[in-house]
Amino acid sequence: MINFDELIDRNTPEDIKHAKIDGINDLIPMWVADMDFKSPVEVIEALTEQAQRGVFGYPEADESYDKAVTGWYKRRYGWDVDPKTVLKMPGVVLGISDSIMALTKEGDSILIFEPLYGPIGRAVKGSGRNLIVSDLVLNDSRYEIDFEDFENKVRENDVKMLIFCNPHNPAGRVWNREELMKVGDICLKNHMVIVCDEIHADFVYRGHKHIPIASLSEELKKITVTCTSATKSFNIAGIQAANIVIADDSMRRAVDRYSLTTGAYGLNIMGLVATRAAYTYGDKWMDELISYLEGNIELVKNRLAGTKLKVTDIEGTYLMWIDASSMGLEDPSKFFLDKAHIRFSEGTFFSKKADQFIRMNVACPRSVVNEALDRILKLPEIH
Repeated sequence: MINFDELIDRNTPEDIKHAKIDGINDLIPMWVADMDFKSPVEVIEALTEQAQRGVFGYPEADESYDKAVTGWYKRRYGWDVDPKTVLKMPGVVLGISDSIMALTKEGDSILIFEPLYGPIGRAVKGSGRNLIVSDLVLNDSRYEIDFEDFENKVRENDVKMLIFCNPHNPAGRVWNREELMKVGDICLKNHMVIVCDEIHADFVYRGHKHIPIASLSEELKKITVTCTSATKSFNIAGIQAANIVIADDSMRRAVDRYSLTTGAYGLNIMGLVATRAAYTYGDKWMDELISYLEGNIELVKNRLAGTKLKVTDIEGTYLMWIDASSMGLEDPSKFFLDKAHIRFSEGTFFSKKADQFIRMNVACPRSVVNEALDRILKLPEIH
């Protein structure tokens, strides 16, 4: 059994998540989406072995790397991927940005579903494209796509690209086959490209299954850019590496050509080594991690039940999206930082309309989750 209860000292100057805040000596950081767990021992050993060679030259992914990546896709998602269709890049957001620049023109409209991880919208606006937002609908405690609004906005704005997120950050949805087919049909009918952020694909809980949208049909495969990475899954986000799957030759060449103009392409040696080891040896570790995270999620839901904090259903990711609107606060994240010394992600990072939401990262030892909940439940304002 993997010991996910181990408390890891992350008190280093370089650690963003655990950075000190003046006047707070007992901070619980539950914001940035990395985990407080050690990576699998095989990943640590592979990195150590590479470091001990003492040479960090330019790397090139070989057949062993390709086999590890595509083998993971097949085992975990039932997805057959030709290694020749995979571009190696330093990160998923970079893959999204390069796809925007290579596959659309300045002034084109690109649609996203909000709330959504903030840098994606910034990438659209920063590229000189027109950002179109279709708001997800919160039905009771579960987010859904408003397909009528989505299709209307596509037609009204001549949308050229959908940037999709599955599993969705921060809404926690793992989109099912029916929903994915509806999304795909609208995109096919309107001659759109789909860029799908699937970085959280491995964090899917009981009763749900991750389905890459590109795997649903030959037609969808030809219009989809799928952005994947081992970095979230194995807590190696600081070793930047991503695999961008583009089946269509012309689209893949276009994205590849654009990446070459920026100088940001390929993998660093440690990203290559860590990804290969993770995808080769990481199945047991990942299975145990999912079980542990399910326990943390149930703990939060049970202990916050009956309070003014409403927890959104979570089917995937380790990020809990919580509605604090019943508390009547101007800034919920600041309130919990000031009153409980817990740092959550602000809802406005994901949508201007989400100013009453917080995002809680529960990928940490259970004792830390319990301590955070103890502090929250002592606050009279949440009862």
